[in-house]
Amino acid sequence: MADQKRKLETIRSIENLQLSNVLIRGLDDAQQAETIAEAVTSLQNLIEQWN
Repeated sequence: MADQKRKLETIRSIENLQLSNVLIRGLDDAQQAETIAEAVTSLQNLIEQWN
C-alpha cells in the first residue's frame, strides 16, 4: 500500500473491528491493498449506520 498513513489507519480499523490478521498481511500486496481498505471502510460505514 503506497500511502503509509492510510495503511496504518486501515490496520487499526482491522484490529478494532476484530477482523482476521490475514487482512493486515494482505495490505502488503499492492493488488489486494486497495480492495481491503475499501472493504474495511464499507464495514465501518455499515456499523455507523446501525448505531
